[in-house]
Amino acid sequence: MTFAMTGRQVDMRFSGKIMLSFRTSRAALATAAAAVCLFGATAAPAQAAANPHPIDWKIDSTHFGPDGEDLPLRIGQQDAGPKDGFGKRHILEGHGDQISSWSNMKADIDKTLDQGKCTEKSGKTTCVLQSRTFRNVHANGMKTAFTERVDSRSKDHRPVGIITAFYYNCGC
Repeated sequence: MTFAMTGRQVDMRFSGKIMLSFRTSRAALATAAAAVCLFGATAAPAQAAANPHPIDWKIDSTHFGPDGEDLPLRIGQQDAGPKDGFGKRHILEGHGDQISSWSNMKADIDKTLDQGKCTEKSGKTTCVLQSRTFRNVHANGMKTAFTERVDSRSKDHRPVGIITAFYYNCGC
C-alpha cells in the first residue's frame, strides 16, 4: 500500500490502484497516515512454518569440499511434506531408491565434491558431476549440496555440512 499526497489531495493505493482519494485537512492526513500504518502492519505475510521433525546432529561420515572444507554428513532431519530435511535422513527418504549401497553413495559423494563443478549461492554450494564411473553403475550424474554454516544446536562447532546428494540421468 502506498500513500501519496499532492497539495491537499490524498491518494491511497494498493497494487497501483487508487483505493481511496480525498481532499483533506491536516487532521485528516494524520488519520490517513495511521490507516496506512494499520493496513501495512496487517498486510505482512505470515512466516513459513519450520520442519517439525527433530534433528539428529550425530555425524555419519566426514567428507571434504573442493577447497578442503569440513563437510560432515549428519544423520540430519527427515522431510516433512514440502519442507525438506537434510543429511542422511533426507537423502534416504527422498532419493533412497537410487542408492545401490550406502558405501557406494558416500564414495560417489566424495567423487562429486572432488571432481564436480561447484557453484555457491546464498550460503549453499552445489556440486554437479557428469560421469560414467560412479560406484552406482546405473548413474551418469550426481548433484551434492552443502553449507559451511555452523548451527549452535549441533554443539560440536562443525558445519551443518551436506544437505543432500542424489543421482540424476540415472537408470536406478
